[in-house]
Amino acid sequence: MLIKGFIKSSLLEWEGMLSSVIFLADCNLRCRYCHARDLVLNPDRLDTIPFAAVERHLRAGEGWIDGVVITGGEPTLHGEELLDLVRRLKDLSVRVMVETNGTRPEWIARLLEGGLDAISMDVKAPLTPGAYARVTGCEVDTRAVRRSIELILAAELPCCEFRVTLAPGLVGPEELEQMLPALQGARRIALQNFRPGECLDPAFNTVEPFSREQMDAMRALAAARCEQLVVRGRDRVSAE
Repeated sequence: MLIKGFIKSSLLEWEGMLSSVIFLADCNLRCRYCHARDLVLNPDRLDTIPFAAVERHLRAGEGWIDGVVITGGEPTLHGEELLDLVRRLKDLSVRVMVETNGTRPEWIARLLEGGLDAISMDVKAPLTPGAYARVTGCEVDTRAVRRSIELILAAELPCCEFRVTLAPGLVGPEELEQMLPALQGARRIALQNFRPGECLDPAFNTVEPFSREQMDAMRALAAARCEQLVVRGRDRVSAE
Protein backbone atom coordinates (compact mmCIF):
# COMPACT_ATOMS: atom_id res chain seq x y z
CA MET A 1 0.00 0.00 0.00
CA LEU A 2 1.57 3.27 -1.12
CA ILE A 3 0.72 5.81 1.58
CA LYS A 4 2.39 8.94 0.28
CA GLY A 5 0.96 11.56 2.61
CA PHE A 6 -0.52 11.81 6.10
CA ILE A 7 -2.16 14.76 7.81
CA LYS A 8 -2.50 14.12 11.52
CA SER A 9 -5.56 16.29 12.06
CA SER A 10 -7.92 18.24 9.81
CA LEU A 11 -11.35 19.82 10.12
CA LEU A 12 -11.74 20.25 6.35
CA GLU A 13 -12.12 16.80 4.81
CA TRP A 14 -14.98 15.38 6.88
CA GLU A 15 -17.65 17.92 7.76
CA GLY A 16 -18.05 18.26 11.54
CA MET A 17 -15.28 15.76 12.32
CA LEU A 18 -11.67 16.03 13.46
CA SER A 19 -10.02 13.55 11.14
CA SER A 20 -6.64 12.26 10.09
CA VAL A 21 -6.08 12.09 6.33
CA ILE A 22 -4.23 9.37 4.39
CA PHE A 23 -3.13 10.10 0.81
CA LEU A 24 -2.63 7.15 -1.54
CA ALA A 25 -0.50 7.31 -4.69
CA ASP A 26 -1.66 7.34 -8.32
CA CYS A 27 -4.76 8.52 -10.15
CA ASN A 28 -6.47 7.53 -13.39
CA LEU A 29 -7.55 11.13 -14.10
CA ARG A 30 -5.61 14.31 -14.86
CA CYS A 31 -7.99 17.02 -13.68
CA ARG A 32 -6.78 20.37 -14.90
CA TYR A 33 -7.18 22.17 -11.54
CA CYS A 34 -5.69 19.32 -9.46
CA HIS A 35 -3.08 20.38 -6.87
CA ALA A 36 -1.67 16.91 -6.21
CA ARG A 37 0.87 16.97 -9.04
CA ASP A 38 3.51 14.70 -7.52
CA LEU A 39 0.95 12.35 -6.00
CA VAL A 40 -0.61 11.90 -9.45
CA LEU A 41 2.38 12.16 -11.79
CA ASN A 42 5.47 11.40 -9.71
CA PRO A 43 4.55 9.34 -6.63
CA ASP A 44 8.00 7.73 -6.61
CA ARG A 45 9.45 11.11 -5.64
CA LEU A 46 7.46 11.08 -2.42
CA ASP A 47 8.40 9.20 0.73
CA THR A 48 6.28 6.16 1.58
CA ILE A 49 4.76 6.36 5.04
CA PRO A 50 4.49 3.02 6.88
CA PHE A 51 1.10 2.08 8.24
CA ALA A 52 2.77 1.65 11.63
CA ALA A 53 3.29 5.43 11.80
CA VAL A 54 -0.40 6.01 11.11
CA GLU A 55 -1.35 3.42 13.71
CA ARG A 56 0.89 5.00 16.38
CA HIS A 57 -0.73 8.38 15.83
CA LEU A 58 -4.25 7.00 15.99
CA ARG A 59 -3.57 5.04 19.15
CA ALA A 60 -1.99 8.12 20.76
CA GLY A 61 -4.98 10.22 19.68
CA GLU A 62 -7.63 7.77 20.82
CA GLY A 63 -10.65 9.69 22.04
CA TRP A 64 -9.99 12.91 20.13
CA ILE A 65 -9.51 11.80 16.50
CA ASP A 66 -13.03 11.20 15.21
CA GLY A 67 -12.11 9.37 12.01
CA VAL A 68 -9.74 8.78 9.11
CA VAL A 69 -10.24 9.96 5.53
CA ILE A 70 -8.57 7.91 2.77
CA THR A 71 -8.00 10.00 -0.34
CA GLY A 72 -5.55 10.30 -3.21
CA GLY A 73 -4.94 10.17 -6.02
CA GLU A 74 -7.70 7.65 -6.52
CA PRO A 75 -7.92 5.10 -3.68
CA THR A 76 -9.93 2.49 -5.63
CA LEU A 77 -6.93 1.90 -7.92
CA HIS A 78 -5.49 -0.08 -4.98
CA GLY A 79 -8.33 -2.60 -4.94
CA GLU A 80 -7.86 -5.30 -2.33
CA GLU A 81 -5.14 -3.29 -0.59
CA LEU A 82 -7.64 -0.48 -0.03
CA LEU A 83 -10.17 -2.89 1.44
CA ASP A 84 -7.46 -4.24 3.74
CA LEU A 85 -6.52 -0.69 4.81
CA VAL A 86 -10.15 0.04 5.70
CA ARG A 87 -10.29 -3.17 7.76
CA ARG A 88 -7.07 -2.33 9.61
CA LEU A 89 -8.33 1.15 10.44
CA LYS A 90 -11.66 -0.22 11.64
CA ASP A 91 -9.74 -2.62 13.87
CA LEU A 92 -8.36 0.52 15.56
CA SER A 93 -11.95 1.56 16.36
CA VAL A 94 -11.95 4.68 14.18
CA ARG A 95 -14.55 5.73 11.65
CA VAL A 96 -13.42 5.65 8.03
CA MET A 97 -14.32 7.73 4.97
CA VAL A 98 -13.08 7.05 1.44
CA GLU A 99 -12.95 9.80 -1.19
CA THR A 100 -13.25 8.62 -4.80
CA ASN A 101 -13.76 9.88 -8.33
CA GLY A 102 -16.37 7.20 -8.99
CA THR A 103 -14.78 5.72 -12.10
CA ARG A 104 -14.58 2.19 -10.67
CA PRO A 105 -18.06 1.26 -9.41
CA GLU A 106 -17.13 -2.38 -8.85
CA TRP A 107 -14.78 -1.28 -6.05
CA ILE A 108 -17.26 1.24 -4.68
CA ALA A 109 -19.72 -1.64 -4.34
CA ARG A 110 -17.09 -3.64 -2.43
CA LEU A 111 -16.34 -0.68 -0.16
CA LEU A 112 -20.00 -0.13 0.62
CA GLU A 113 -20.21 -3.75 1.75
CA GLY A 114 -17.06 -3.52 3.84
CA GLY A 115 -17.89 -1.47 6.92
CA LEU A 116 -17.27 2.09 5.74
CA ASP A 117 -18.75 4.93 7.77
CA ALA A 118 -18.73 7.51 4.99
CA ILE A 119 -17.99 7.96 1.30
CA SER A 120 -17.40 11.13 -0.70
CA MET A 121 -17.51 11.07 -4.50
CA ASP A 122 -16.21 13.81 -6.75
CA VAL A 123 -18.57 14.45 -9.64
CA LYS A 124 -16.40 16.26 -12.14
CA ALA A 125 -18.78 17.46 -14.86
CA PRO A 126 -22.09 16.76 -16.60
CA LEU A 127 -22.31 13.03 -17.32
CA THR A 128 -21.22 13.07 -20.96
CA PRO A 129 -17.83 11.83 -22.21
CA GLY A 130 -16.98 15.19 -23.77
CA ALA A 131 -17.74 17.21 -20.66
CA TYR A 132 -15.78 14.81 -18.46
CA ALA A 133 -12.79 14.84 -20.81
CA ARG A 134 -12.64 18.65 -20.71
CA VAL A 135 -12.22 18.59 -16.93
CA THR A 136 -10.21 15.40 -16.43
CA GLY A 137 -7.93 15.40 -19.49
CA CYS A 138 -8.89 11.73 -20.03
CA GLU A 139 -11.51 9.61 -21.72
CA VAL A 140 -13.92 8.54 -18.98
CA ASP A 141 -16.69 5.95 -19.07
CA THR A 142 -19.48 8.15 -17.74
CA ARG A 143 -21.77 5.12 -17.51
CA ALA A 144 -19.45 3.85 -14.77
CA VAL A 145 -19.60 7.23 -13.04
CA ARG A 146 -23.40 7.18 -13.19
CA ARG A 147 -23.42 3.65 -11.72
CA SER A 148 -21.25 4.83 -8.82
CA ILE A 149 -23.66 7.70 -8.16
CA GLU A 150 -26.56 5.24 -8.10
CA LEU A 151 -24.73 2.96 -5.65
CA ILE A 152 -23.96 5.82 -3.29
CA LEU A 153 -27.50 7.25 -3.49
CA ALA A 154 -28.81 3.82 -2.42
CA ALA A 155 -26.19 3.26 0.29
CA GLU A 156 -27.17 3.17 3.95
CA LEU A 157 -23.99 4.66 5.38
CA PRO A 158 -24.18 7.36 8.07
CA CYS A 159 -22.59 9.85 5.66
CA CYS A 160 -22.67 9.92 1.84
CA GLU A 161 -21.76 13.05 -0.09
CA PHE A 162 -21.14 14.19 -3.63
CA ARG A 163 -18.53 16.89 -4.11
CA VAL A 164 -18.44 19.31 -7.05
CA THR A 165 -15.47 21.58 -7.76
CA LEU A 166 -16.55 24.78 -9.48
CA ALA A 167 -13.97 26.21 -11.89
CA PRO A 168 -14.52 29.05 -14.40
CA GLY A 169 -14.42 27.76 -17.97
CA LEU A 170 -15.00 24.17 -16.85
CA VAL A 171 -17.83 23.88 -14.34
CA GLY A 172 -20.04 26.88 -13.67
CA PRO A 173 -23.79 27.49 -13.26
CA GLU A 174 -24.78 25.92 -16.58
CA GLU A 175 -22.74 22.76 -16.03
CA LEU A 176 -23.86 22.48 -12.39
CA GLU A 177 -27.50 22.67 -13.47
CA GLN A 178 -26.87 19.82 -15.94
CA MET A 179 -25.23 17.72 -13.21
CA LEU A 180 -27.87 18.12 -10.52
CA PRO A 181 -30.63 15.79 -11.84
CA ALA A 182 -28.29 12.80 -11.43
CA LEU A 183 -27.73 13.82 -7.78
CA GLN A 184 -31.40 14.27 -6.90
CA GLY A 185 -32.08 12.95 -3.40
CA ALA A 186 -28.45 13.05 -2.24
CA ARG A 187 -27.99 13.28 1.49
CA ARG A 188 -25.25 15.85 1.05
CA ILE A 189 -23.79 17.88 -1.80
CA ALA A 190 -20.56 19.75 -1.15
CA LEU A 191 -19.59 22.62 -3.45
CA GLN A 192 -16.06 23.95 -3.49
CA ASN A 193 -14.43 26.79 -5.37
CA PHE A 194 -11.27 25.79 -7.23
CA ARG A 195 -8.02 27.36 -6.01
CA PRO A 196 -5.44 28.67 -8.48
CA GLY A 197 -1.77 27.90 -7.90
CA GLU A 198 0.23 24.72 -8.56
CA CYS A 199 -2.51 23.30 -10.78
CA LEU A 200 -1.82 20.31 -13.00
CA ASP A 201 -2.67 22.53 -15.98
CA PRO A 202 -0.53 25.67 -15.50
CA ALA A 203 -3.12 27.71 -17.43
CA PHE A 204 -5.38 27.50 -14.37
CA ASN A 205 -2.83 29.13 -12.09
CA THR A 206 -3.95 32.54 -13.31
CA VAL A 207 -7.71 31.89 -13.52
CA GLU A 208 -9.79 33.97 -11.10
CA PRO A 209 -12.06 31.75 -8.94
CA PHE A 210 -15.77 32.44 -8.70
CA SER A 211 -16.80 35.36 -6.50
CA ARG A 212 -18.77 34.96 -3.29
CA GLU A 213 -21.88 36.19 -5.09
CA GLN A 214 -21.43 33.64 -7.88
CA MET A 215 -20.93 30.85 -5.33
CA ASP A 216 -24.10 31.93 -3.51
CA ALA A 217 -26.06 31.72 -6.76
CA MET A 218 -24.78 28.19 -7.43
CA ARG A 219 -25.54 27.21 -3.85
CA ALA A 220 -29.14 28.24 -4.43
CA LEU A 221 -29.25 26.07 -7.58
CA ALA A 222 -28.13 22.99 -5.69
CA ALA A 223 -29.93 23.38 -2.35
CA ALA A 224 -33.25 21.89 -3.46
CA ARG A 225 -31.63 18.69 -4.75
CA CYS A 226 -30.33 17.36 -1.44
CA GLU A 227 -31.00 17.04 2.25
CA GLN A 228 -27.94 19.05 3.18
CA LEU A 229 -25.75 21.44 1.23
CA VAL A 230 -22.22 22.38 2.22
CA VAL A 231 -20.07 25.09 0.68
CA ARG A 232 -16.53 24.21 1.71
CA GLY A 233 -15.10 26.97 3.84
CA ARG A 234 -18.54 28.54 4.24
CA ASP A 235 -21.82 27.90 6.02
CA ARG A 236 -24.11 24.89 5.73
CA VAL A 237 -27.56 25.01 4.17
CA SER A 238 -30.21 22.33 4.60
CA ALA A 239 -32.69 21.97 1.75
CA GLU A 240 -36.33 22.58 2.57
